[in-house]
Amino acid sequence: MTRFFNSSSLHLRAGALGAGSVRGLAVTGLGCTALALLLADTAAAQTVGAVELPPVVVQGATLAKPKIAPKKRPNVADNSGESSDAASVKKKRAKSKSGGDSGAVASKTPVTPPPPVPAADLDLNADASGGAAQTDGERVGVRADTVGTALTVVGSDQIEAAQERTGTDVLRSLPGVSISQQGGAGSVAVARIRGAESNHTLVLIDGVEVNSSIDGFYDFSNLATDDIERVEVLRGPQSGLYGSGALGGVINIVTKSGKGPLTLTAEGEAGSFNTKGGRVGISGGTDSIWGSFTASSRTTDGIDISPIGHERDGSKLQTLSLKGGVRPFENLTISGSFRASQLDSDYDNFSSFLPGYQMAIDAPNTSSNDMWSGRIQAELSLMDDAWTQQIFAARSKRDFFDVSFPEWFPVATPNHLIDQTSTYGYKTTLRVGPKSGGPVRHFVTGLVEQREENFDQPTSGDFHAERGRTSFAGEVRGEYFETLFLGASVRRDLNDTFEDTTDWRVDGSLKVPQSPFRLHASYGTGTKLPSFAELYGTFLRYTPNPDLAPERSKGWDTGVETTFLGGRGILDVTYFKADLENEITEDYSQGVNNIRSVNLDGRSQRQGVEVSGRLKVTAGVTLGASYTWLDARDDNDEREVRRPEHQARFDVDWRSGDGRARLNLATIYNGRMADIAFLDAFPYSERLYLDDYWLVRLAGSYEVAPGLEMFGRVENLLNENYQEVFGYETAGVAAYAGLRLRLEAGRAPIQSWK
Repeated sequence: MTRFFNSSSLHLRAGALGAGSVRGLAVTGLGCTALALLLADTAAAQTVGAVELPPVVVQGATLAKPKIAPKKRPNVADNSGESSDAASVKKKRAKSKSGGDSGAVASKTPVTPPPPVPAADLDLNADASGGAAQTDGERVGVRADTVGTALTVVGSDQIEAAQERTGTDVLRSLPGVSISQQGGAGSVAVARIRGAESNHTLVLIDGVEVNSSIDGFYDFSNLATDDIERVEVLRGPQSGLYGSGALGGVINIVTKSGKGPLTLTAEGEAGSFNTKGGRVGISGGTDSIWGSFTASSRTTDGIDISPIGHERDGSKLQTLSLKGGVRPFENLTISGSFRASQLDSDYDNFSSFLPGYQMAIDAPNTSSNDMWSGRIQAELSLMDDAWTQQIFAARSKRDFFDVSFPEWFPVATPNHLIDQTSTYGYKTTLRVGPKSGGPVRHFVTGLVEQREENFDQPTSGDFHAERGRTSFAGEVRGEYFETLFLGASVRRDLNDTFEDTTDWRVDGSLKVPQSPFRLHASYGTGTKLPSFAELYGTFLRYTPNPDLAPERSKGWDTGVETTFLGGRGILDVTYFKADLENEITEDYSQGVNNIRSVNLDGRSQRQGVEVSGRLKVTAGVTLGASYTWLDARDDNDEREVRRPEHQARFDVDWRSGDGRARLNLATIYNGRMADIAFLDAFPYSERLYLDDYWLVRLAGSYEVAPGLEMFGRVENLLNENYQEVFGYETAGVAAYAGLRLRLEAGRAPIQSWK
């Protein structure tokens, strides 16, 4: 079976094989013990007092992205992604080592200022800044508590604290999100939001849609986190903003802008499975000119993803990213970004001749996935930022080459796939009302966009297909007395190859006066056009269907958010419901060697509850937790595969009083879920249920000298034996360690602590 067949969202629906209640008790005990130790160790820091969770700014939830100035408050992160206290610690530490500005002799006792503030958000694992802050204190986007969209933001501070190296680590068990990875590092990994399919999740990197137009989904094993500033997860249909592909939700990824002091970063790590990784980066700039450059590489011998083999399946991921901009005039900004990655992976064949259930078997199969994306834009601001106009051009391309060895044939079967998407557009936003605050103000936005998609398959008779669409979108957002916030958007897509579609979305947020409650709700529609593979692809064991119709969905959610303990804690509970028409699924009735995609006749239903919370226990300890109950069923009222009914996550983040040491404990629970197992004879496929499992990650770091930090982590601490896709093994317990060097202009050089 070709790698494309295995990786396609048409045929990849993940499961799990894991532990039971004994493991759960062990995890609970470990978490309680760690929490007790952390609280005891921070007793000295409690005298400083815990501060509020800082506000969050989100970019992807609206078409309008105004510049906003956060409220003046202590411990709000600066443009470096650290809290102001953390920056103060570093400045005082630098002065103490260099003798200070007056040339006094440095003290041998490290300065002990107030502890830095752990990052926080409305939901789990968020960064204090909520995004890349500008050096003048302004940020681009809207405050998360002014939109009705259910969302989660994960910032660079938490990504670094947990030492999450790929997008799969960042997204795993966030509210409403489930991850399925087909084996170990480098294996295909997809994300599903609220029970929708993987190709119903639209992924953007710096404003560029990076989903493959061949199969419709984005493979998160290609996403290294080294340059990521924030990951925004917007749940529910978003096609009213983004068009096709945003049926289940949107994952908006923003990389680091580079604004701030000139900084040089280098790090290296090594660990289990002969894994080696490293990165180098340089960044810096002001509001007039700024930029960043990051290069990273990670290679591993991997594990054997075949349950019945011994051959290891390794991978190598290399990433290069650049981002920058210039402001030649006060009202004109020109900016751009570029990102390229190359993932070379080994993988095993999927047998169709084994007795009983089919699964991966050892094979010397390889694949190479080269991806790049870029965007350039110019923004003109008039009338004191009341009227902004933006023109942009974006392009993404994937060049996928696969070499597989079918078990019945000794000669390799190559498969070469190329897809490219180009987008050009114009967007304008008019603000009606005061620039900052005010009793009432509105934002009116219009968007015109042209999109072209191309698909080439050189190894199948130079097959070529293309399609395009012209889109018109509008959005109105209103803010009323800093209490009520309403938004509405509508989008019309004129499609070359399908009937034209119209999608819309409304949302609202109400801060209940004289209470700690905020009510939020949204309602919208979603569309997903069939992918090139579903319509025209020529692949081993798969027959295309050019008569497929677009998938359509309607969904709504409503929730209540509660702030407590004077802003130190926040809890959100959201109920959601959605239906899906014309769901595209696979027909296995003709056997595993003749699979065809079809539209289901009935409606598929999804509903669930998302609970997320965050609590700043002390100035150095922050707790995060989330839980998702999901009931996703197809038109026959059977549970959709690879969607666990129950998911949960619990995080403890701790920093020492002097800011030099940090520990992060993440405990993830993935519940029992259905999957499909293939057979070599009639009925060719069979539904089965896979057990639940627990994953525990413990990460720590220590700054041995200013700018020099050592770090390490243990993954799958309980050594769980589990599968996320039936027939593919995953890694057991693993440990990694490394060093990080960060040189920042204006800071003291590296010296040993005395």
